[in-house]
Amino acid sequence: MGSSQSQPGQGNSDAFSPKELYNLKQVYFYLCLHTTTLTSCPLDRNQFHSLFGNHRQYKPLWRALFSAIDANGDNIIDFEEFLVFVTQLKRGGTEAKRRLCFRLFDSNQKGYAEKADFRCILETKIAALRKPSWSPSPVSPANSPTGDNATDEYMQFFSLCDEDADGRISFEDFETYCAVHGESIVNQTLKILEVMFDGVIEETGIIITATDVRNTKPHIDWQDHRMNMGSLFCCSSSPPVFTTPPVA
Repeated sequence: MGSSQSQPGQGNSDAFSPKELYNLKQVYFYLCLHTTTLTSCPLDRNQFHSLFGNHRQYKPLWRALFSAIDANGDNIIDFEEFLVFVTQLKRGGTEAKRRLCFRLFDSNQKGYAEKADFRCILETKIAALRKPSWSPSPVSPANSPTGDNATDEYMQFFSLCDEDADGRISFEDFETYCAVHGESIVNQTLKILEVMFDGVIEETGIIITATDVRNTKPHIDWQDHRMNMGSLFCCSSSPPVFTTPPVA
């Protein structure tokens, strides 16, 4: 089922206006800004880990998320891959969101997912459900979401997908499940990604929704002009200089 990872598509610049693309490039520049030297660097695994892996709540998931975004498997997330990810996460249709979700399940890009592949998602969801010790007025155990509930839900989902009981599910199995049972697992899984992603880019002041990409800090330019970043956008062009947002 290698085709599921080779079709990240259905997501390109057509989904965004010129002004929104400018703001998305600012987000990408921010993600490529080295956390210690504050100079531009490739968005490789080390840089990605410094941004996403340092949040304890989402630490189990950063490797799977990196692999899901890095569609060509070259260990660097370029702007086009970033744009596809944002398009699918924020504005994707049913098919696009299913593909993104399955690429997260299939973290090793084998073309299928096994039970062990869900561990990082479960650990992240359990961490998100965990209440702090100082939380006032705890809800009753009967009404409180628990790690056991999250585990049971995903394991039940896996069992229903794995109709031939071979211990693995393909994208076709996943589509069949969604056609019968709906998009609940897709929506829950992508919500975890959305909260994770939005939290990391919060400092940019750029808010990405299904209808808008709004910059609440337009006075900040995250592009580091000390490093040639033209190759990230077009191998034959000079580095773009984003000083004035294009007119939408």
